[in-house]
Amino acid sequence: MHDTSRARILLATWTVSIALWAGSSDAATTVPRTAVTDVPASAYEHAQTLIPLPDGRRLNLFCMGAGTPVVILEAGLGDDDLSFRRVQGRLADVTRVCSYDRAGMGFSDPSVGPSTAFHVANDLHALIRQASIPLPVVLVGHSNGGLYAALYAADFPREVAGLVLIDPDSFGLDEAARKVLDQPWLDQWRAGTRNEIGQARTCVALAQRGALNKTPARYPDCMDNPPNADPALHRLLDAQLARPSEQEAISTETQDTDPPPDRDLSDAELAFQRLHFDFGDKPIIVLSGTNELGGLPPSQRAKVTKAMLANEAAMAAYSTQGRQILVDSKSEYLQTYAPDVVVRAVTDVVRKVRVRMAAPQAGLEVHKN
Repeated sequence: MHDTSRARILLATWTVSIALWAGSSDAATTVPRTAVTDVPASAYEHAQTLIPLPDGRRLNLFCMGAGTPVVILEAGLGDDDLSFRRVQGRLADVTRVCSYDRAGMGFSDPSVGPSTAFHVANDLHALIRQASIPLPVVLVGHSNGGLYAALYAADFPREVAGLVLIDPDSFGLDEAARKVLDQPWLDQWRAGTRNEIGQARTCVALAQRGALNKTPARYPDCMDNPPNADPALHRLLDAQLARPSEQEAISTETQDTDPPPDRDLSDAELAFQRLHFDFGDKPIIVLSGTNELGGLPPSQRAKVTKAMLANEAAMAAYSTQGRQILVDSKSEYLQTYAPDVVVRAVTDVVRKVRVRMAAPQAGLEVHKN
């Protein structure tokens, strides 16, 4: 796991306390309990299905289960389909669910251009068509993937029936935090952004000259760190992260989604803003961790948490059927440390979409590419 979008000053630990399903009294969203838990590690040691895009590149697609709407999982910065290992098998009991590797990541071919949010959205658009995935889909996005999922829904509104955003890098999230930080901590936040972008560029340069292959232990910030608990997956992730194409994808995504120190919004956020997103009455659930700012002193933590939660609540408000659910978590990887919470949220949205699909007046068209 490598998503660093909040790691600049949050210093999040990798444990989770009891998950709170807050703000919901819907008793119809019980997740079926089965023997299926984590997807076996061996499933990620090779490509699943390499889908050719019209330009000849191939993206790795991993689908399980059956039914509609199909759920598509969008990973965070620096992550691939492995980041959803703990939820994909559980969701396959509910409907068909697909994860994939973005261009340059995992087993997917490199991008032909910079990995901007629009490029990510257009790749996913092509992937859905080439894989003949029935529309509309439910998109689930984690962290940076939350911004990508929302941008996709704004750019292709007829193709998305519901959204689940897991601790998303929602529109204006950094701006909201910057506005309430006291000056010393604001300076540290901005320095963290510069360092993050600089580190990403350094990793590209190291990969290009082969240093990450030769002596990976010398460069933990570029590699699988903390190491995956499965030794085979750890070795595979390190091998993939040693590739220039993977480091280039991470670097360009970082530069596109991190607001520069002298500007409030990133390029990706500005692109999203230009689309004038309105999700109507389609279901959105935003899962927000409430205890992730352990790197801040109490005086800063309370007001930054309040500002960031309000920002993520505004993301839910893009739909009249949007909800924010608070999760008591010290890690933004809710799909790893609170998988049942994520599965319940996605199941809730899937069932609401099915009700809408069954009602002609809902205006949802179900079709195959």
